Amino acid sequence: MTNGPEDPRRRALRHGAVLAGLIVAAYVYIVLRDPSWSKIGTDSLVYWAADPENLYAGATVGGDNAYLYSPAFAQAFAVFRLLPPYAFVVGWAGLSIVVAVRLARPWPAALLALSLPVSQEILMGNIHILLAGAMVAGFRYPATWSFLLLTKVTPGIGLLWFAVRREWRSLAMALGATGAIVAASFLISPESWAAWFDLLLQDGGQESSRLLLRLGLAAVLIAWGALTDRRWVVPAAGLLALPVVWMDSFSMLLGCVALAAWPRPARVNPSERGQPNAEQVSGG
Repeated sequence: MTNGPEDPRRRALRHGAVLAGLIVAAYVYIVLRDPSWSKIGTDSLVYWAADPENLYAGATVGGDNAYLYSPAFAQAFAVFRLLPPYAFVVGWAGLSIVVAVRLARPWPAALLALSLPVSQEILMGNIHILLAGAMVAGFRYPATWSFLLLTKVTPGIGLLWFAVRREWRSLAMALGATGAIVAASFLISPESWAAWFDLLLQDGGQESSRLLLRLGLAAVLIAWGALTDRRWVVPAAGLLALPVVWMDSFSMLLGCVALAAWPRPARVNPSERGQPNAEQVSGG
């Protein structure tokens, strides 16, 4: 993640993080007998089994086996329901592994430092690693922010980065792509969209009393990162902004690892705000 000789203190911190991560994982799995091993595919099978005709019956935020994402996500999953359930579970876990390894490439030992949340995420099949991947990709391909806005929703606060930096073109691309998906999905099933909005408005889940506070902190963190050219804060803020934070949610920090290795974005003159910079044009 750095060029040239590494600062000994930074190296010591990294070694300490790896050791702490392995100790915590061993303690949770061996001493506390964490049941994640018996819940293989618990979350991914919810996506696979979601009934497009009755998506939100009995669903509550943070509840067990509850489908909570947008109708568009369920509609996109229709093709995967042609697979046997455990073939899908294996494929979904494989996708998460590929993305996790790609995000950790600047510092592969991050997979050990975050071994507990990453292993739980892969075992149960949630989408936190994929959210981190979409955030990282979103700096080059803003349309990938649609994935966050149409699933967990609140981590989409990361779009504040573009607003603070007045990168209006990127913001418009992200919102435009999301709007196009919503429009197409709404034409297919307007009733499902009404039910989803009702769910989001009426049920804040077990974290509802703290979500507004966490969203405020996330917004401050993103604004600071945007003003100081620190992209890596965005996945951390997305984690903070999740509707409910679980242990596997911390796998999103792999996005920080990926972005910390990126060169800081060039500062843009106020007169040039809203215009694509050289990095955006080149895809770099």
